Amino acid sequence: MDGFASLAVADLGAAVEFTKSKSALVVFTGMVESGVANHPGLAAELVRQSWDTWDDSLLAVTQVVTARSGTLMTSGASSASAELRLQAGAGQAQLGLADLAAGASILRAQGLSEQWTGGECTPFFRVVRLRKPWFGAAKADYGPRQPGRGAGPVPVPPVLLEEALDDPGAVLEEVGPEEQPGFDPSGE
Repeated sequence: MDGFASLAVADLGAAVEFTKSKSALVVFTGMVESGVANHPGLAAELVRQSWDTWDDSLLAVTQVVTARSGTLMTSGASSASAELRLQAGAGQAQLGLADLAAGASILRAQGLSEQWTGGECTPFFRVVRLRKPWFGAAKADYGPRQPGRGAGPVPVPPVLLEEALDDPGAVLEEVGPEEQPGFDPSGE
């Protein structure tokens, strides 16, 4: 218990100290990855969805990593520190790094720029859209339908769907976090 300011004698805890600014401690438990198995089908569906509206802002999530629990701390200063209370089994003698993710709560923090602990989280995911150059070329070749070109819907040109099905990498691109809705570069 030496050096802890916020723990009671019966608590289990961990002290975390950072010696460099912009350092991070990230711990997740129970991580599971799932994703889209049919990338060609996804590419073709995005082409179909964008055909009627020429909407190039459509996004799709292709991979998701979920975690049963997690803890994240980043230092904003070279002398950042935190004290954590851990949930542990009765009679547990030693704690491991994974215990920081499983039911930890941050009791005291000093100099941290970010801090988070919780359960059932989605720490990682991948987002795609139609490639901007591909979409621009398709729009230039086929353009939005003009009024009077027919009352019924015009089907997607087969060549666009074939390209999506044959080479989804030529049609889809990853979307960086800065281009995703809700992204806040300040981290708030």
